[in-house]
Amino acid sequence: MDNVVASLSKKRRRDKLELQEPSANKDGGYENFDLISRLPDEILGSIISLLPTKEAARIPILSSRWRHLWRSAPLNLVIDYNLLLKRSWKERDCTAIISKILAAHPGPARHLSLRSICLHNNLYARFDGWFRSPALNGLEELDFYGRNSQSLVPPSVVRFVPTLRLASIGGCDLSRIDIAPTLLLPQLKQLKLYDIAISELALHRLLFGCTVLESLDLQSIHGIRIVRIVSLTLRSIVVYVHNQADMVELIIEYAPCLERLIQLGKEGPRTSRVIAAPKLAVLGYLTPRISEFELGTIIAKEIISISLTTSVRTVRILVLDSIGPNLDVVVGFLRYFPCIEKLYIQSHLRMGMKNVRQYDTLDPIECLELHLRAIVLKTYEGKRPDVNFAKFFVLNAKVLEVMKFGVCGNTCNEKWMANQHRRLQLDNKASRDAQFEFRRDYDSYSFQYNKHIHDMWVLDPFDRSLCKCCQLVS
Repeated sequence: MDNVVASLSKKRRRDKLELQEPSANKDGGYENFDLISRLPDEILGSIISLLPTKEAARIPILSSRWRHLWRSAPLNLVIDYNLLLKRSWKERDCTAIISKILAAHPGPARHLSLRSICLHNNLYARFDGWFRSPALNGLEELDFYGRNSQSLVPPSVVRFVPTLRLASIGGCDLSRIDIAPTLLLPQLKQLKLYDIAISELALHRLLFGCTVLESLDLQSIHGIRIVRIVSLTLRSIVVYVHNQADMVELIIEYAPCLERLIQLGKEGPRTSRVIAAPKLAVLGYLTPRISEFELGTIIAKEIISISLTTSVRTVRILVLDSIGPNLDVVVGFLRYFPCIEKLYIQSHLRMGMKNVRQYDTLDPIECLELHLRAIVLKTYEGKRPDVNFAKFFVLNAKVLEVMKFGVCGNTCNEKWMANQHRRLQLDNKASRDAQFEFRRDYDSYSFQYNKHIHDMWVLDPFDRSLCKCCQLVS
């Protein structure tokens, strides 16, 4: 009995210390002052909901003040590959843990990510049961992947549509889900669909129901040849096509808020038409594999021949894939997008490309005179076609601030750079303040893969210098 009384007394003293007022010490500081624990439960719950699942579940051991908070905070359940590798877990371990967590937490839920567990036939019933769990009431973010584009999706997933703000769904067959014309997703702002099968009608209905959608990411969409987009709210569109049998044509009929259009992949879409996007500021990744690209009155065929009647002055960032690199083609784009501030070039060297072009001061290029401040050249080899291409900008870009060279191979040493300095005539640069940086190019495809491509707070989604995990050549 004495032991029980002593234990209770010790507990009361510990809890009192956690809640007592701060006491000043002789240095003017404070002792025993836990600012975080003094925050209201609602704020603490929000903080916990942002933590990884493992760390959030450990919160109760920090303080008795925190013991009830994990269950009262919105659930953040993420089962990812890093967790599997660290714990050497197998699929059956994960499914048991997920079921246990959903049974213990009363809800609501903020984030559910099951990317590392494939939705195959053996787990269909288990996924359906998880999606029906009360712990997932009010779910805001959903991320899961089936085994392939033939995997069926449990119909219970539809119950999340009133509250979802972010959805990433892959490896599934959405063509078998009844997407009614009246389906509404009133909170959804980001939607990513990858490696899925869906009909043109179903996709149209899905997008029509996303009344506040800002970011759309379509990657390897099967069963659909033409994608038509009409949206009053979309600000960012990314399209990735890997197979010629997939999406062939992208038509943006009306997108008054669209700021970014980024096309990735090896095969297209073969034809892209932007009919009305008056705020478009970021455009790429334009490659010779695109048979035809239309933006207003601009028509580009395989990024070789271009025709237009008027220019587009809204585009500030342009990403091009150029074989050669072809200086005449790139200069042509600069005339048609006269307000470009950042130019990214993924070059594919072709010997014999002369790139000898004199700048006609009687026919100035507005972009070079007033706007172009940054150029990034990837897969730069320092051979004659490369040098002549880059030298044109060194000698004629009058407001250039920085030019970055992503150098192929192991040639980027001091001797090689001194030789490039001479050949590029950097001492005769048109912009007095221009800086030139040579770096070994470890990632020749970093234009195509960027985790911040939809983050609208990043003005330039291709600028990797803003993120430590992305700092390669940017």
